[in-house]
Amino acid sequence: MKRGPSRYVGAGDRPIFIGACPRSGTTLLRTMLNTHPDIAIPRETKFVPILWEHRAEWRGLDSESVRERLARTIAETSWTRADRFATPMDELVKRLVDAPPTLGSMFGTCFQLYAEATGKWRWGDKRPMYARYMDGVFSLFPDAQFINCIRDPRASMASMRKIGWYDGKVAPGLDLWERSVRAVDPWRRVLHADQLIDLRYEDLVGAPQSALSTLADYLTLSQDSVPAMLNYQDNVDETSMRYHSRLSEPITTDTVRSWEETLTADEVALVEHVAGPWMDAFGYERTAAGARPSAALLEDYQQRRREVATVRRELEIEEFKRMFICREPVAARLTAAQQRVTGRPDLPPFWKRHLGKPR
Repeated sequence: MKRGPSRYVGAGDRPIFIGACPRSGTTLLRTMLNTHPDIAIPRETKFVPILWEHRAEWRGLDSESVRERLARTIAETSWTRADRFATPMDELVKRLVDAPPTLGSMFGTCFQLYAEATGKWRWGDKRPMYARYMDGVFSLFPDAQFINCIRDPRASMASMRKIGWYDGKVAPGLDLWERSVRAVDPWRRVLHADQLIDLRYEDLVGAPQSALSTLADYLTLSQDSVPAMLNYQDNVDETSMRYHSRLSEPITTDTVRSWEETLTADEVALVEHVAGPWMDAFGYERTAAGARPSAALLEDYQQRRREVATVRRELEIEEFKRMFICREPVAARLTAAQQRVTGRPDLPPFWKRHLGKPR
């Protein structure tokens, strides 16, 4: 991390973004923060990374017709999940059209409306994919405070298997975990301590009061708000029991080592072979004693990496083109710091912004 505070320190209304590898506790954390009397983070929406990648289609936001076209795309397209903003669609469209003419302002207004609908004033968003799209997050919201959730990769793989992802195969999930973690790393060299924090799932469930107290300091929240967040189970609004069956129960550490019963020894060896250095860095003890995974399992993983790398190269070419095509400002102009601080946000070198991609 860079020394000293960022240019945005001291502003109390900075947006909060949560990212991670999927199945790392982001929904639990979002529910806790959304229980805070001042913070509004809606259930997961989908539009920010996708529309960010297609931002060339939304040039010319100074034009009301372009703003209305984008507003209706967000409000009237089912995949965006705009209904989760708890705002009538006609009101959503009107407010988006009236927002400052930047992509970040229009996106941020969606979350701002959810905050207003829930009687709160500070807003944010949660989606695991944000860990791989931090270029979008910090370009759109330069004053953001990012929470990077980390979970033992063996536990993440076990959780993915339990809900049926990837037909139970470990290689695709392991590739996703490694990309999600690797994607955040270059940002540590350009962000300050008030812009990025790591939070281990195991700490959140094992010592929730301490973990939330640390987060309260990071987010400049009163420590008096920690007890309310600890009682999150009284305010659960998630509806998917398939993915979040434990969310309405008191916090527990039961799932921390459940991977021991879910993964085979060969699969554990693969996870530790690939993610071992990251596990060491985040304080996860290896158990495979250096055992090498089977050739078949290792080939599955390497094949997945090759497939993803091919797509990422194509995506990087398109993103490189957008650097020259999309010259309009995109940063939001909604919060105090966004209006006060001008200039481009600090970003890693171009080729390090896409390590976790594609979606």
